[in-house]
Amino acid sequence: MNRFKDQYIKYKISELHPKDLVHYGALYGVTVSDDEAAALLKLVKSSNWSTDNKQSMTNLLHEAKEIVSPKTYVVLEQLFKDFIGEI
Repeated sequence: MNRFKDQYIKYKISELHPKDLVHYGALYGVTVSDDEAAALLKLVKSSNWSTDNKQSMTNLLHEAKEIVSPKTYVVLEQLFKDFIGEI
């Protein structure tokens, strides 16, 4: 992915609020608490990652496992596989 796309994705993430993640979770049939959503956004916004660096994305996914419920993590893991590739 080129640098512009990477910056655009990070910009769009910077505009997200916990309620957005709660809403998106519901679309995937997962209940995401406000605390979970806030912690996940804080992690993604404060971590150093790049869509061009699969290892940085994998590290981010593993860090997320510590702050979300097991059911939410299963969905995150599937989304990761769908959009990034195998872990």
